[in-house]
Amino acid sequence: MPWRVWILWGVFLARGCFYCTMMPLWEGWDEYAHFAYLQHAVSTFALPRFDEPISREIDESMRLAPLGDELRWIGPPYLTHPQWWALPEAERADRVRRLAAIPPAWAFEKAEHPFVFYEAQQPPLYYWILALPLRLMGAWHLWGRVLAMRLLSMGLASLAIPLTFLAGRIAFDEYRAVLCAGLLALAPGFAIDASRVANDSLAIALAALLCWLVMKRSGWLVIGLVLGAGLLAKSYFIGLVLGVVLLGYWRSAGLGVSVAVWWYVRNVLLGYSAAGWQDQASISKMLAALTAVNWIDAARVTAQSFFWFGGWSFLTLKSWMYAVVNLVGAVAAVRGFKREVRVPWVFVGCVFAEMAYGVLNYQASHGIGSLPGWYAWVVGGMMAMIIAAGGGRGIWFLIVALATIDVYGASVMARHYHEGLVWLWLVPINSAGLAVWLPGFRRGSAFQTRC
Repeated sequence: MPWRVWILWGVFLARGCFYCTMMPLWEGWDEYAHFAYLQHAVSTFALPRFDEPISREIDESMRLAPLGDELRWIGPPYLTHPQWWALPEAERADRVRRLAAIPPAWAFEKAEHPFVFYEAQQPPLYYWILALPLRLMGAWHLWGRVLAMRLLSMGLASLAIPLTFLAGRIAFDEYRAVLCAGLLALAPGFAIDASRVANDSLAIALAALLCWLVMKRSGWLVIGLVLGAGLLAKSYFIGLVLGVVLLGYWRSAGLGVSVAVWWYVRNVLLGYSAAGWQDQASISKMLAALTAVNWIDAARVTAQSFFWFGGWSFLTLKSWMYAVVNLVGAVAAVRGFKREVRVPWVFVGCVFAEMAYGVLNYQASHGIGSLPGWYAWVVGGMMAMIIAAGGGRGIWFLIVALATIDVYGASVMARHYHEGLVWLWLVPINSAGLAVWLPGFRRGSAFQTRC
């Protein structure tokens, strides 16, 4: 790989370390529940069920640490960040002391609070893999283990950067392929999504690998095995199965499904949704939801939570910032409707169709006509390829905008998570990433795709 890709990969890893350490305990979306699944995988080989309690260790840490605003429904003694900081200083100090004193042995004791083990419907591959190093950390404090799992998860997701370059190199010249990797490496939404304990990280890496294998026309066997691994990592790989079928790899799709079908059958037999949804509405209700959903507003929410969304506190940027980036990206995507990126387009289209299904399901089940955009990072590298195919010099603007949004979001919107680390850490890292492009700036409008 060219040196620029190595630097961009390193830039992302450094930024990922920043987010892994900056984000407070359990601030990542659904992080406590994913970590509960990991603890379950360490203690037993049996798959979890919804009615199983989380560990006493996680429950006690949630009682003592401040939680994201979206968890305010739990109520006292579980406090959100504003509620926690409103406590007297002595009480906050006592909570910190008690949090540091939680014994690791509580990881194997069950909590009394009836939290729902709501990630029990997730496929097991990610948890089986990370349970191996987690077993070796049994004597570590909870925060040390969570941080280690964040860093390993971020490292897994980062594999999408070189894989995106390799896929881009099949369609483009070398420099534009590097641009694909750069768009992904400097995207703040990707760094935030990857720097938490969640099975999305493995799914993102496997999706990037799948795209590269299909674009290089690898054998049906290896494509099918990667597809099967993806289905056992995250159930939204069902959309990528459809993409593999549309691209003509029928045998690969059949092999992938046969590898993972046992887990989906188990989910159905236990009363869970085969597609991984916690609630599954009937077809008639979802058809009725077609006209109830405000699709423009749903697209806006998805785009916002894709580019930058500050953890479970749901911090957001200024609306005009999202609008500018969305406009540039949308124009580049429309212009990037080319034969050279047919494979990424098929996969992206299938995943977005799957997300539209999710919007209908949420609307029919909860009256919420939107879906978080961070689910789309599974095809983030493919979207970077599409944008690179049609972006022209607009890619330069988008890369600078993403790096700027990254610094602004961390230093202004999430400033209460840290003390000045953005200027000591994130600004120099992003500046190094942008400097990678300076030698080729004049070539920005002269890139040509391969025919």
